[in-house]
Amino acid sequence: MLKRSVLKPKKKYTLKRKPLGQGKEYKGLAKTGQLKVTPSELKKTELNKQNEKAKQKWEEVRQKVLNRDGNKCIICKKPATQVHHIHLRSKRKDLMYSENNLVSLCDKCHNHQSLDGLEQVNKKIALVKHMTLEELLAFAERIEND
Repeated sequence: MLKRSVLKPKKKYTLKRKPLGQGKEYKGLAKTGQLKVTPSELKKTELNKQNEKAKQKWEEVRQKVLNRDGNKCIICKKPATQVHHIHLRSKRKDLMYSENNLVSLCDKCHNHQSLDGLEQVNKKIALVKHMTLEELLAFAERIEND
């Protein structure tokens, strides 16, 4: 059987340099102000800027929809905490910020776990607005001119 050696703590490595003569500089070391940004880091910062703009735009549209509906769920009239997309965002990205495609709902009414649940919520919304489901979907597809 082999004996294990006792582990020694890792050494801290330091750069050992000999002092240079007067007027000479170390070569090959970048100053902190001169560090270059890699293309991947640049893409990440651009994506962060785009995400911030999208969040800001969503918050503006969300507030408009909540105010339009009086901060009440349009189905049960309780205080609204969610904004519901009638057409799924994944299916219709062009309608993501369209106010016609958005309605205010409370958590309970907005809680749909499947496409069947989504259809049930949309049917309730259509009943409240005195429309058929098809009319509601057609109305939601209209994009208003900004």
